[in-house]
Amino acid sequence: MDKSPVYTKSKTQRQKNVKPGSCQVASRPLSVNGKLKRGSSILCLAVRRESRRHDQGAAPLVVKLFPELSAAALKTDLDKELALWYELRAINDNGSSRLLLNDALAALVKNCGYSQATAYRLLKAGDGKLWDICQSPRLPGLSQIKIYGLRQVAEWFNTSVFRLNRPVEVRVSDFKGSRANKTAWLYASFFKPDGVRAKPISRDSIEAATGVLRCQQKRYDKVAGIKRVANFAFQQDSQGKLTPIRHLVDGKSQQWLKDRRLGNTYHSRALSAPRGMTKRINAELRHRSLKTGEASSVLIKRFFLSARSLVRSPVRDKEAFILVNKRDRIIRGRMEWCIA
Repeated sequence: MDKSPVYTKSKTQRQKNVKPGSCQVASRPLSVNGKLKRGSSILCLAVRRESRRHDQGAAPLVVKLFPELSAAALKTDLDKELALWYELRAINDNGSSRLLLNDALAALVKNCGYSQATAYRLLKAGDGKLWDICQSPRLPGLSQIKIYGLRQVAEWFNTSVFRLNRPVEVRVSDFKGSRANKTAWLYASFFKPDGVRAKPISRDSIEAATGVLRCQQKRYDKVAGIKRVANFAFQQDSQGKLTPIRHLVDGKSQQWLKDRRLGNTYHSRALSAPRGMTKRINAELRHRSLKTGEASSVLIKRFFLSARSLVRSPVRDKEAFILVNKRDRIIRGRMEWCIA
């Protein structure tokens, strides 16, 4: 005769983070001769759902940043409002895009490091731009925040954003803090995450894209922990060997040859996030630009990660460079680019 189920709270359960009463049967086996008993699959599914629910509750909050939106906000001096929009999306765990004003203020103060006065002031400043503050239809007398969607925010920046690339994720614990820390992470989201291949870019090009001055870029590099790697220009000689491109440098009393350097490669400490709805939103933004007659400027590419991308590119710079394969580089580990 089978014994009745016994729900225990043993040391094994505590090590496996299993809550008491989570369908852990102590004395009834789930299989006989290698075959599952009737109803045991439902029991296993219940255990799996309970453990997944427990893991989700322990997961830290993350802020999802979009590089194009961050660059447009930095250029238009809306970095504080966009940072708050990112954080409102992070604390809106049910995905309804609606938060009670009092609950949002409490969550911002608790998780994001705001004071109540600063959070309320920024909410008023972004009202009508990135969210709406209105009366709740279900709870009369209480105000709610209606967070704008990704497409609506991209359209609000008008012609600054025509295409969204893959977003990045940052923990709320790293993102919270002073305004300088949040702005530094918005600036860092403009670069690729660590481990993803990136192309060289100069300080002047970064300033033109984000509006951040050169001296401020160096401060943000230290705050956000951005990695900077040097890149060097090479060419092929008559025998097909790689040789560095050198240029003459004039000093006070002498001249010398110096290897030509290209722009640096930058990587942030953020992690790559799922694309989500960016593909569909990019199609809608492209359709809107064609419908309204707003033609986005064609980007002339100068750096290519492979010869295949060079051949496929319809428009490229007169002085184009291809990334040299690791096995063909003169100095191992150095970023070397060969002129096409």
